[in-house]
Amino acid sequence: MNTRNVLQTLWRGFTLRCPNCGRGAMFHGLFQPIPTCSACGVRYERREGESIGGTLINLVVAEVLSMGGLIVSQVAFSPPLAFQLTFWVSFNVLFIIFFYRHARALWVAITHLSGGLQADTEPNRS
Repeated sequence: MNTRNVLQTLWRGFTLRCPNCGRGAMFHGLFQPIPTCSACGVRYERREGESIGGTLINLVVAEVLSMGGLIVSQVAFSPPLAFQLTFWVSFNVLFIIFFYRHARALWVAITHLSGGLQADTEPNRS
């Protein structure tokens, strides 16, 4: 797989589209994932617990941004510690909430790139 295809697949995931076809949506609303692509039939999560990678992406990005922002703002502006803690804890909580869908969709895209995501060949068994 070439770099262009990898970037295209990751972009599809980041924009909450099916990483396989790019047409189907991955979420209803803020927190409700759609189990399969409406366009190509790919099931986004094969087993329970596969979404833990999305949680890891979400937390790592939030912490890197929070700690980086804390350090840069402290060096550049030296605001009071109470302000820093209030601002960055609030930022962290809000970021985790609003980045959740994108992080989970990125994980589905990574799963697709590693060969773990494909269309079902037999009827859906729950």
